[in-house]
Amino acid sequence: MTPRDILKQLLHHDLGFDQYRSDNAPQKTFSIKAKSSGVLSGTIYIPTILDLVEREFFLRPVGPAHLPVVWGAPTFRGLKQDGETVSSGDVVMNLRGNAEVLLKAERTILNMLSRLSGITMFVSREVKRMTHAQAKLLDTRKDPSLLRVFDKYAFELGGGHPHRAGFYDGIIVKDNDIAVYGLKRAIDRACARRRFLTKIEVEVGSEETLQAVLADGRVDVIMLDNMAPALLTRAVRQIRFEVKPYLIEASGIGGYDLATIAETGVDYISSSAFITQGAGNPLDLSMKVIV
Repeated sequence: MTPRDILKQLLHHDLGFDQYRSDNAPQKTFSIKAKSSGVLSGTIYIPTILDLVEREFFLRPVGPAHLPVVWGAPTFRGLKQDGETVSSGDVVMNLRGNAEVLLKAERTILNMLSRLSGITMFVSREVKRMTHAQAKLLDTRKDPSLLRVFDKYAFELGGGHPHRAGFYDGIIVKDNDIAVYGLKRAIDRACARRRFLTKIEVEVGSEETLQAVLADGRVDVIMLDNMAPALLTRAVRQIRFEVKPYLIEASGIGGYDLATIAETGVDYISSSAFITQGAGNPLDLSMKVIV
């Protein structure tokens, strides 16, 4: 599914199966305004949302010959761009078009902007705390799958680096895979379905499993999961001692400070909090008629 397909599904859940008409509605200007401070994200999706609302949900009646029905796409004036900081009272964008179309798109637009701006703000704040560390921040798949493409956009805009989006673009041998098949067979299965240019990552939760993974030597990335900083540091030193240049990810960091985890020498730090906490603190916005 493309982002356009997903936006269409979101709109269907909001607008349902009613028949909407806009032939008697006036042209109006709506202003999107920030009601709190943050980092803006998601304006890139507004034109597509409006296009979908107008084309997919509104009927186009044939008017009398002397009174033709006028259709026209809404016009936009973006005063703030994705990635820019906004303060309470700042006008983000002015939209002018058919009032009925804008009214029906209002909630989806605001939901998207609020959620994505919250994620971008949270991630950008965490990235700034990591300015003296080499570790990069990764997201996870612990979010609604239909929103993932949008969440990843906001995450990258804030300075994060995207992890795999699903089973189709990366292979991770998880602890449950190992529990079901055993380490060797689980890696065998991963290698058998590996596509060209696709790396294999394995989840490691103990020094014993790490020893077995290094002895096997076939994976490319090692995820050190739920390890305290002292154990992480020992594991990283052991991995770096190997001839093979493994990439190292720290996951399940719990309440540990990001800078402390970065000091252990890992290459990447992943956490669901970058999405869940960001989305849980959305930017407050309004969309009101001004003319």
